Amino acid sequence: MRSRFICTDCGVEDIRNGKRCYPCLARIALDDLFAAGTPARRKALEPLRQRLLHHPEPKSMARWPGRSASATILREILIEDIDLTHAALDQHPTVQAASLLRHALVDVGVLDPRDTTWVQFVAWIDTFLEHRPEHLIRTLGPFCRWHVPARTRLLIQRNGITDGTFVRARRICRIAAHFLADLDTHGLELKTASQHAVESYLDRHPRNFEPLAVFLRWASQSGAADRIHPVPSPYADPYTAYPIDTYRAWMRRFATDETIRLRTRICGLIAGITGRPTTTIAALTTASIIDDGDQMRLRLGLTPVQLPPPLPALIRLQLAAPRRWDTASTWLFPSKLRAGAHVHASRFAADLQNLTCRVVGLRGAALLNLAATMPVGPLCDLTGMSPNVAARWQLVAASAYAQYPAMRM
Repeated sequence: MRSRFICTDCGVEDIRNGKRCYPCLARIALDDLFAAGTPARRKALEPLRQRLLHHPEPKSMARWPGRSASATILREILIEDIDLTHAALDQHPTVQAASLLRHALVDVGVLDPRDTTWVQFVAWIDTFLEHRPEHLIRTLGPFCRWHVPARTRLLIQRNGITDGTFVRARRICRIAAHFLADLDTHGLELKTASQHAVESYLDRHPRNFEPLAVFLRWASQSGAADRIHPVPSPYADPYTAYPIDTYRAWMRRFATDETIRLRTRICGLIAGITGRPTTTIAALTTASIIDDGDQMRLRLGLTPVQLPPPLPALIRLQLAAPRRWDTASTWLFPSKLRAGAHVHASRFAADLQNLTCRVVGLRGAALLNLAATMPVGPLCDLTGMSPNVAARWQLVAASAYAQYPAMRM
């Protein structure tokens, strides 16, 4: 008896939609999409077509050409309504869809790799300053267009680029604009405002301290403010760390609760063991993992760290999970939308927040524990902190180096 699940096109017995299986439907949908293009564009985009044909989720791909904004932009490229260049994608009004398509085109080699984050940041500054009052632009313009980009370039040269690099740069611009608007609301000018205005603002918005300090330092040094100076940085913030009982409860939950998303469990455990931020964890690759079958070590600095159970088992599950775009991707957490990229660090932070877990508190407890039991050199290598910051954490933790855990190989 002939199975009713046999595809009429390829003869494979599989789940069907109508008379065809989803791989065949995906092939037909992609053929229809590319058929509308010019011969030159079809030839140039053939690598992308082959990648889409072998997509591990054919059901999704069968619907993609008719539902995705990225497919609409691809259709415009195929019929030569827009150029097949980075510049054309930069100018496209559907920013997110254009960005996702760009990742796919770069991943298959159709477009050359480019530092798109910097170009997008510069474009964001122009949009951010647009339609703001002229008297605020006189101050915000030089700060956002010159000082913040120069500071960001310096930080990239020193520490490399992370998911949080431009997030922090944008936040600095936003807080500077918010502070100037607050002064304007109270009838004050930055040039003549007193230090009391800064203290009053921080009393109402304490979380804006660090970004505001960058702006105040620039305003003081550039002469934009005569009576305002940067507020001294707090020596250390141990109160942000979870109490030891809360920290242990979270670590126990990440280790045992199988209802929590796999990547969230891994992120929580690594952050709670090493004190590393989500930006570092999101960018981990298979080259960072040393697995000999019996033990697993993680290379974050010069010396690998042996991972305690159940982290090795969880990481092996993550590595064995299907990859949506590039099956040969070396990212530990490959993005399902951005081809060739890893999951953005903000997704990990959001996952933890949904569990009511503060990643700052988790990391703070880990850093206090490590600072109390490790010398400065190994502490810096494990956590990525500078020697000065590590020394401050050791003072806060009242470190005596009495115990040095055998966690390094």
